[in-house]
Amino acid sequence: MENLLKRQLALIKARARMLAGLATPEEEHSATGTAADPSAATDPASPAGSASVAKPHPNPVIEAAIKSGAVTRASDLPVVTRLRRGPWWWRRRLFGLEAAPHYSRFETEFQELLAGFLTGEPLAIEHAVPGEARLLDDSNYYLVQFAGADVDAASIAEAGRFATLARWPEPAIRTVLAPRRAPDDAIRAVQEAPVSPERVLFLDIETAGLSANTYLFLVGMMYANNHGFHVEQVFARDYTEEKGVLLHVHDAMQRFDTVVTYNGSSFDLPFIRTRMAVHRLPEVPPLGSVDLLHASRRVFREVLPNCRLVTVERHLRGAGRIDDIPSRYIPRAYHEFVRSKDARIMRNVAYHNRMDLFTMAVILNHLGDPTVSMTQTREEMPGMDSVTETNPN
Repeated sequence: MENLLKRQLALIKARARMLAGLATPEEEHSATGTAADPSAATDPASPAGSASVAKPHPNPVIEAAIKSGAVTRASDLPVVTRLRRGPWWWRRRLFGLEAAPHYSRFETEFQELLAGFLTGEPLAIEHAVPGEARLLDDSNYYLVQFAGADVDAASIAEAGRFATLARWPEPAIRTVLAPRRAPDDAIRAVQEAPVSPERVLFLDIETAGLSANTYLFLVGMMYANNHGFHVEQVFARDYTEEKGVLLHVHDAMQRFDTVVTYNGSSFDLPFIRTRMAVHRLPEVPPLGSVDLLHASRRVFREVLPNCRLVTVERHLRGAGRIDDIPSRYIPRAYHEFVRSKDARIMRNVAYHNRMDLFTMAVILNHLGDPTVSMTQTREEMPGMDSVTETNPN
C-alpha cells in the first residue's frame, strides 16, 4: 500500500513538472515505476545505457478514426485554433477580443427601464427638476418645492379633509421617537400633545442602498397649509451633499410634533438618525411617530394581496401611477445620475417620492373618515371622483 502511494505521488509530481515545462512525457511514464513497453528494456538493438521508454501501444479504434478523417488529433491542430478554444482571458489577451457585456437580471431590467425614460437630450438637474441650490453651514444641497395642485390634482381636496382630523384613527398608533437621553418631561409633553394637522409632517426618504453605510440622497417632506399640501424635496446632487440634506431636515423636523411615515419606524427614521450620527449632527428632539404600514396591515391585510404603498394607493384611488420608477431601481438610478450627470431619470425619482408622500395623506384621511368603511374602494368613497394621476413629464 505504501509503495502504491509513493508511485501515485511521483506520477503527480511528474505531471506537474510536465505542465510547467520542466519535464517530458517520458519522465511522467517513468514516474509510474514500470515501462510502457517492457521489451524495450531487453531489446538488444537499443543503445547501451539508454533510459528511453517506448510509448504506449496506440488504440486501434482511435487510429482508424484518425485515418478515416472522422476526428483530428489535437497536436495536429493549428496553435491559433487551439488557443481560440481556450479560456476567455487567453482570447482577450492574445487576440484583443472584447468579451460581450454580461448583465445580471436586475441590471438588464434596469437598462431597459433606463432606455425608456431617457428620451430627448441629456438634462442638468436644474432643468430636469426645477429647484434652487441652497447652502447651510457651508454644506450645499438642492431644494425642490411643490404646492397646491402641483403636488397632485387632488391635493387641495385631500388637504381640506386632513385639516378636519381631530384625533388619530384607531389603527394608526402614535408612538414617541426620542433620543436616548431625552428628558422625561419632553417625552411626556409629546405623549400628551393634541392632534394638530398643521404640526404633522409626512416624511419619505430615498437612499443609495438599503444599508445605513450608504448615502441618503433625497428626503421628501410634506405638510398642510392654507393652499393645500406643500412638498419640500431635499436633494443631494452628489455624495458630498448628504450633510446639507441632513441639516435642512434637522431644522425642518423641529417645527413639527408628529412625523408620519410608511415603514418609517423600521427604515426611514433609523436611517436618518444613523446618517446624522455619521456627520456628528445633534439628534432631533422628541417627536410623535405614526407608521401607516402597520395601520394598513391591520385594515387591508384581508382584502389586498400585499400592503405595499403602491398596492394600497391603487386600491384607494382606483388607478396606478404614470411613468413611476419602481423603488428597487432608485438606488441604481441615483448612482447612474452621479456618474453621468444626466438628470432625466431624476424626474421619475422625484415623482415617485412625491406620490409616496401624497399617498400617505390619502391613507390617513381614509383611516380617519368615520363616514366610510375601512375597506371601501375609490368608486364607493364619496368625494374621491376628482382624484387623478399627474404626469411629471
